Parts: sequence; structure tokens; C-alpha cells
Amino acid sequence: MPHISVIIPVYNAGNYIVDTLNSVLQQTLKDIEVIVVNDGSNDQSLVECYRLQEMDKRIIIINQDNQGVSKARNVGKQNATGDYIIFIDADDELDCRMLEILYTQARKTDSDISVCGVDRIFEKKQEEKKKYHCNYEEITVDQAIEWLLLGQKIESGAWNKLFKASTIEDVHFEEGKKINEDKYFVFRSLLKSKKIVYCAEKLYYYYCRENSVTNQSFSERWFDSLYFADRIYEELKGRNNLEVFARYQLLIAYYTVLRRMYPFRNQYKKEYQLVIDKIKSTSFKSVLSYMDKKQVFGVLSIKYCILLYKFMRCVSK
Repeated sequence: MPHISVIIPVYNAGNYIVDTLNSVLQQTLKDIEVIVVNDGSNDQSLVECYRLQEMDKRIIIINQDNQGVSKARNVGKQNATGDYIIFIDADDELDCRMLEILYTQARKTDSDISVCGVDRIFEKKQEEKKKYHCNYEEITVDQAIEWLLLGQKIESGAWNKLFKASTIEDVHFEEGKKINEDKYFVFRSLLKSKKIVYCAEKLYYYYCRENSVTNQSFSERWFDSLYFADRIYEELKGRNNLEVFARYQLLIAYYTVLRRMYPFRNQYKKEYQLVIDKIKSTSFKSVLSYMDKKQVFGVLSIKYCILLYKFMRCVSK
């Protein structure tokens, strides 16, 4: 049984998958299996994966029709045999020490989830990959959820986290959703956990691509983020120490979607009004201290003066 199962969903990532896989295969921790789930790619991705598999038998390739990244991750998880599981995007890379550091931290502290920092790298501006001395801290589940919902140290993506396989046995990615399915998976995994360990060192290299989902113009898939924000809020409602953070992420989700939807509001008149109504009906006083000035102004404008909000949008163009 390998220490870690590395799960990589692949869809038309032929330009990146070789670098991604090499960064995994060159890890200082060698006792791993690499599960590549080909999600119906029609470029050279699969050819490259088979070529690398010939050189390194730790690679396991699973083929399926195109069913989306969540289905691919779930299939990989079902086939994983490692004590720990990590999910990697097919166009990102890892520091060569990442898996060893996360695994060592998890074992030393008996943590359910081991987390590292993320280095965001832009295609047009290749940033130097920085090295830091890794000091880790053990944190409670409530602290981790707070950081996740405030968008602080715990990233919403699943990719910079090592999960104990037994802890997330009954946690799955919700299929059919395109935005924030990662965040909800992480949230549900945290609820199943007893202890988290966090290292600020940026060991995961996240490449910010121009064609990524979150960089595209508004489409109906953005409503998925509201679906998950609502679910998180409902699950934390009544938990005094966490409800305020759940309300914060709810307001931010609706505010973000409203801003993205604004240029297309005539196409989504019903949905646009529903988002406005949701913001206006949500109590906000307890979360103002967690918002930046622009967010506070935006939410207040929506709640008390829609005309002012429209004026703000015109001025900001």
C-alpha cells in the first residue's frame, strides 16, 4: 500500500501534463501511486500519459468519457489505495519536497488534513519559485473553517491539501457543478476532521491561465457558487462561533456574482433580482469587519440604494 495516492484529472491538458507529471514523479517521497483519470481528452494528453507510464509504473491510467472534473476526481478516489490522498490539477506543478513535507507533518501530528501554501504563477510573468523554511502549526477544525470561509490561509482549492483517506471516505465532489465544488469538498472534509496541520511554505505552484473557468465572462455556471454558499451557510447556521463566517462567505458569493452578472443583467433578469433580494435580506452588521472597503460599500449600496450601486458600477468602469 503506497503512502500517498496522487489523483490527477486530465482533460485536454496536453500542453502541461508532462511538466505536471514530472513534478509529481520527481518528488522526494517515492512511495506514491499516481492515478491519472483521462476525462475524454481529444488532444495529445493521453499519448503523453502513456509515454510517461512506460518509464514509471507508478502511473495508473483510467479512461472515461467526458463527465467533468468532479466525476474524474471521484473515480480516482474510488480507485486510490494510499493511506493519504491528494488531488492535483493537470496544469500545475509541485515543489519536489511537497508530498514529503505534507506527509511528514500529517504523520507527526496525527492530522486528518495537511496543508501547504500556494504560489500563484501567471503565464505572462513567470515568477521565481521561492523557498521558505517550513514551520508548521497545528490548528483546530473551527480555525481551519474560519480561514477557509474568510479566504485566508486555507485555500478553497483541493489541490494543496493532503487528506487522510479514511477521513474523507464518505466525502465526494458534487458532480455536475463547475465552480466552488472544490471549496465545498474541503469544507465537508474539515467537518469530518479532528485536527489540521498547516505549513505556510508555498509548495504548490498554481498557474493562473487566461482560459480558466474563474477568468471567463459570466455564465450560468457562476450560480453554482451561490448553491454551495447557501449549503455552507445552512450547515453552519446556529453554530455561534462559525455562523458569522458562513454569513460572510454567503454575502461575498452573492456580491461577486452580482458584479459579474451586471453587464448581462438583461439576459438574467429573474436571477439578477433574486441575487439582489438575497443580499438585501441577509443580515450583514456582524460581518462588516471582515470585508474590505469596496465590499462594504458594494453591499451597503445594494441593500439601501440600488441606484447608488448602478452609479458605482458606471464610475468603476
